[in-house]
Amino acid sequence: MADVPSARCEHQAPLSRADHEVATALRLVEFNWRLLASVAGFVLAWLVATQFYIEPAGYVVAFALATLCGWFGLRNARSGARANPRVFLSLIALAQMTLAIPVMLTLTYVATSAGFPLQDARLLAWDRALGFEFKSFLDFINGHPELLSVLAQSYSSITLQMILLGLVLPLTGCYQRGAEAICAYILALLVTTCISAFVPAIGVYHVLGLQASDFPNFEPAGYYDTLRDAPLVRAGLLRKLNLPQLVGVVTFPSFHAAAAVLYMWSFWPLRWLRLAAIPWNVLMIVATPLGGGHYLVDILAGVAVSTVAIVVTTAISAACSTGRLMSTARLAMVPARAGKPA
Repeated sequence: MADVPSARCEHQAPLSRADHEVATALRLVEFNWRLLASVAGFVLAWLVATQFYIEPAGYVVAFALATLCGWFGLRNARSGARANPRVFLSLIALAQMTLAIPVMLTLTYVATSAGFPLQDARLLAWDRALGFEFKSFLDFINGHPELLSVLAQSYSSITLQMILLGLVLPLTGCYQRGAEAICAYILALLVTTCISAFVPAIGVYHVLGLQASDFPNFEPAGYYDTLRDAPLVRAGLLRKLNLPQLVGVVTFPSFHAAAAVLYMWSFWPLRWLRLAAIPWNVLMIVATPLGGGHYLVDILAGVAVSTVAIVVTTAISAACSTGRLMSTARLAMVPARAGKPA
């Protein structure tokens, strides 16, 4: 690895600048670990204090994979001349995402169990006040079935894009943006889940009384997932959490909409990927009301959450860059020269 791209990932930069970016990324990585540990601790305490219990197999596998990726990443980071930030930051990003998924999915069930009154009627009223009629939108899409394939693919790409940002950004030398993307993703998930506890909803198909015959050309899988689990959790009838079967039981705000904005921001420094990421994630936002049974205000709230997450992450990153947020390890993992080969 002869040259390391700068934070913009479009021009070569001096190694000292690359080393500084790696140091900043590592400070952000440590912040992300602390944030994840705090959320995991809260979720564990809540599980102990309530009647929820987990089927351990799925969680053990996820945590083992996260530990394995994190260990190999840490080992490479501490290997002296062999240390390669493209390698260890990618592995650490995978570890953090592998840990974040089960923690945050579990948190959505904890939040749903709070049992606050459903807000579907209010959300629908807000939509109509904005001049948006979901049934008209649904009829338009049903009348243009050629749109459904690309909308369905964009909607279902949320997990794949999360994995891509964790790998592609560090591997292309966007070290700081890669760590920022993970931070913003975790913050957006956390805020979305917390808000959903106080504004619970099932979805627009439910409140309008729509049936499968009203949308014969597609199946809103995300909405069906919420319709299946949310009422059971709210009624106290679903307390066994089996990770492979968990879904994100969140309606307001829409995390699909939040994720779409985060992906566009995350991939922006990569000019060659930006051209595909922006239209693809605009399609994800368009598909979200259909696939998840979301209200328009869910989408707007999701965009607002992601915007706040990006602003907060940018401030945290700036603090890391100037050294106001220092690593407890005093950056002992940073290789002497970020441009040395692995």
